[in-house]
Amino acid sequence: MLDIYLLTLALSLALAVVLTLVLQVVSRSERYHALFHVRGISERPRWGGVIFLSTFALTPFIASALSPHASELFTPKSGSFLGFLAAAALVFLVGFVDDIRLTSPYSRTLVFLAAGVAVYLAGYKIDDVGLPWGPSLHFGSFGVVVTVLWIYACTNAFNFIDGRDGVSLGVAVLAAATMAQIGAHSAHPTVALLLVALAGAGLGFLPFNLPPASMYIGDSGAYVVGFIIGTLSIRAATGPTNEVFIAVPVVALGFPIMDLALATVRRSLERRHPMIGDGDHIHSRLEQAGAGPRGLVAIAYALAVLFSAGAIVIHYIGNTWVEAAVFAAVLATVALTLLRLGYIVTLWNSHSIVWLRQRLYALAGGVRRPG
Repeated sequence: MLDIYLLTLALSLALAVVLTLVLQVVSRSERYHALFHVRGISERPRWGGVIFLSTFALTPFIASALSPHASELFTPKSGSFLGFLAAAALVFLVGFVDDIRLTSPYSRTLVFLAAGVAVYLAGYKIDDVGLPWGPSLHFGSFGVVVTVLWIYACTNAFNFIDGRDGVSLGVAVLAAATMAQIGAHSAHPTVALLLVALAGAGLGFLPFNLPPASMYIGDSGAYVVGFIIGTLSIRAATGPTNEVFIAVPVVALGFPIMDLALATVRRSLERRHPMIGDGDHIHSRLEQAGAGPRGLVAIAYALAVLFSAGAIVIHYIGNTWVEAAVFAAVLATVALTLLRLGYIVTLWNSHSIVWLRQRLYALAGGVRRPG
């Protein structure tokens, strides 16, 4: 089985490198500048979405043509894969348009939710959740809401951390590789193969995206990798009883999810739209703290590796105390990050928290005065 994954990785990596080099040449042409540069695309082209989606789409078919074993895994599910690709292509198109001309957060949300419903109907479902402790959760008809919200969050999360060269893509490669390992061990070899294809696509593009980047992944690239990882992580973390052990993908994707949750809470407390960007993400604070471009990437990758290691431990070691220790370490990492980067103070002094503190203070004073 290992040779199938190595073949898939080699094919996707090579294909991504070739496509990147071709599109890099295309981006220097006068026609490219006439079509895109005038409309606002920077001199460093944003071809990530094109490369990731194309490589992810082609690699399984090429691997199946070269390897009977890969064909045995992939061919019976190629029809459903095409449906999945259609949903991913819809997400890509929204990102590609956003790279050229900013789109409305409402239109993006509508498309992402529609894509999430599509893959739910295709069988990527969070209907039953297995928890590390306590009974399982059965969502029933509410499962579609949970599934779509998870995919929507993952799709946006990788775009949220795509603010500096190399950060989002490197974290995505680590997350895809982690979930591929977990999927293979959970008897989901086809899902693992697809995640390996995505990881290879990211690795092929990564040298061009590391600081100083010669090419950007763009919104299209961030949205595509987030959507694919979010969707496939559901199946990769599904056990033999069809329960999704949601703690595994949540921890594996801990870095982008942490940034997404933090930005959403922070903006909401300031009474701003949670999906309208600002310059106060984790990578922004790391930069303000003195981390250079490469240091920032190293810190982001180190955090992603810690989260990936936690997910692997949770998956492979079914010991309650070990799982508790991993979750404690994850929470400590999150808390330390928030504290060291000053987010605790920011949240405490946010508009809504200040308003709440003033009201509580006035109420407490009003209670004390009659006495």
